[in-house]
Amino acid sequence: MPTFDYDLAFSRNHGITSATDQARLKNATYAIAGMGGVGGDYLITLLRTGIGNFKIADFDAFEMANFNRQYGATMSSIGLKKLDIMVKLALDINPEAQLKTYEEGINEQNVDDFLTGVDVFIDAVEFFEIKIHRLLINACMKRNIPVIFGVPMGFGVGVLVFKPEGMNFDNYFDIDYNEILGIQALKMALASAPAGFHLKYILPAAFDLNNRRAPSIASGCKLATGIVISKAILALLHPKELKSVPHYTCYDARLNRLKNGYLWRGNKNPLQQLKFFIARKRLGI
Repeated sequence: MPTFDYDLAFSRNHGITSATDQARLKNATYAIAGMGGVGGDYLITLLRTGIGNFKIADFDAFEMANFNRQYGATMSSIGLKKLDIMVKLALDINPEAQLKTYEEGINEQNVDDFLTGVDVFIDAVEFFEIKIHRLLINACMKRNIPVIFGVPMGFGVGVLVFKPEGMNFDNYFDIDYNEILGIQALKMALASAPAGFHLKYILPAAFDLNNRRAPSIASGCKLATGIVISKAILALLHPKELKSVPHYTCYDARLNRLKNGYLWRGNKNPLQQLKFFIARKRLGI
């Protein structure tokens, strides 16, 4: 086996990052909750950027239904823990990387430990685990940890940045937890990608939000990775360049449309409430 050389491995970053930037990336700690649809790809892309320290969480195992989008899903990984597979892949890229794993996922008991010493948090939790998103994002805001949250939508993605100077999870999403899951998920989805480009071509019948079902495709997940990880790097190296919610970014590669918008009052925005009414009726929730 050849000897690993960090400087050589990531030398092609230079010119985009400076030597000082690369040192910061090497010493930084990034936390990723979720190693599934996008989380595994986030981890691999950050590793190839030269990030040296990670805290990663997932309690699930790979299955064949993951094949259309998840980085570590292969015939040989079916039934194996996602964390185990992703750690093995990570260390094969950077043997010097430090990874702390949370095999039970994230909950109220371990969230403090998970976020201790973290510079940037990337939310890749299963979309329908809304209360876990809330727990993590609000915990980060209290600790002044920037959050990058991207949701693949068809051939596109909606990306949000949470920072203390912006709105928190509750104020932005305005979710009533007494409602059925489908209503909560619809509110979350509409505010994650307010431009709604994907709604022009995704069939309504593909959604069953009450039963945690929504369509996905690998190219949309890869697009999410590129934008989310770019913003995650900026959060460390150039934090003033990132605008927090209610600012948002939506891009759709099928329609070739980009919108950097401002969702005033989040889901309490009157136009957003109208979108919710129409979407709820269209999906029959």
